[in-house]
Formats: sequence, C-alpha cells, structure tokens
Amino acid sequence: MADVCKRRCPSCRGIHGVVMAAGVLFALQVLMGLTGLPRVLTTWLAGGEASPSDVRYVVVLGGAGIPSESGLMRTYHAARFAAGRTGVICVVSLPCDVAPELGSVGRMRDELVLRGVPPADVRMEYRGRNTREEAVNISALLGQEALDAPLVIVTSPPHVRRALLCFRKVGFRNVTGLPAQSADVEADIGAHSLWRYGFWGNLEYEVKVLRELIALLQYKMKGWI
Repeated sequence: MADVCKRRCPSCRGIHGVVMAAGVLFALQVLMGLTGLPRVLTTWLAGGEASPSDVRYVVVLGGAGIPSESGLMRTYHAARFAAGRTGVICVVSLPCDVAPELGSVGRMRDELVLRGVPPADVRMEYRGRNTREEAVNISALLGQEALDAPLVIVTSPPHVRRALLCFRKVGFRNVTGLPAQSADVEADIGAHSLWRYGFWGNLEYEVKVLRELIALLQYKMKGWI
C-alpha cells in the first residue's frame, strides 16, 4: 500500500524524500560526532594563515561578551599575543547599549589589562552589530594609516575567515587571523572520554560550523565579503 501511495501521490513522495534526507543528515551528523569534522574544512574556516611577528594592531572581536566562554577565550589569546610587544594597540569590539565602561566591552578591556596589556594601549569599539559593521567602525576608529599596518584579528576559529574577508573588503590590506583555540586538559580523564566529552563537543562544533557557512553565504550575497 505504501509503494502504491508513493507512486500515485506526489505529496507522499515528497514526504518520503524529506524523511530519507533527514535520515542521511542525521547519520552524517553522528559520524562526524565520532570522527570530527574534516580537517580541510576547519582549517579553511580558521584562515589557514600564521600571524605576523611585527604587529601594530590587535583586534579582539567580542563573541558573547564577558563573562562567557567565547569572550574570555578571545581576550586570553589576545593578551598573550599582545602583552610584552611594544607599540601594539589593542581594539576590543562588542556592541553596547550602555556606557562602555559598564558593559561587556569594558570588561573585555579590563581583562586585557589584567593580563598585562597597558590600559593606554586599549581602544573600544561598541557600535558594530555584526562583523561587517565592526570592520567599518574599526577602520574609522584607527584611521587611514591603519589600513596598511599589520593587524591581527582574534576570534573563534570558525569565524576567522569571515572576519578576514570583511576587514579586507573595507580596505585593510595587511590583516591576518589568530584563532582563539581551546586546549584539552593535561591529564588522563579516564576511559570512554569520547562518549563522555568528545562526541558531544563535536556535535556542538558542527552547529557552529554550519552557522558560519550560512553566514558566509549571506555576507557574500550582500557584497560584504
């Protein structure tokens, strides 16, 4: 009866196709949860570039703010990169509807200072609501001379490529990325760590990558990259 329905009813054939596609996608999702995403894809999104040694500006794109995993991770890596380098200006960027000193963007600045960056070397950009607007506003904040100066963007690994493309689109010509990578614990956490942690972490990362791929497509259609 089901076979007859599929042959005669276009709507049933459509539903059958959707169910089959969903099953295939679910199987792929589980497989990549076990094996991780293809390295070529994650490397491509992370920019595939090394940060230069002679840096003038370090831009920290804010993620979810402070405190959050993404905000703390990015400020940690930016501070490690910038602290001890002379003449480096750090820019923290995160939208804020209150006084910047009272919002997450101010706490990002404080986190950099706490980790060794001189307060006078930190600027705040707090009006950009997306990566494109952040790039435009930072260009205005730093001025024309910054467009040729070595600039490093610190952001989450999947977001690096979109950030680089946005900044280059608005005129920055010497910009590279520094992925704010997380690190595994330096200890044996016992048996079955894949099922306890790795599998679920991979599933979460799949969502972030899919969201980033959709954002890249959207930005391309808008002419922002």
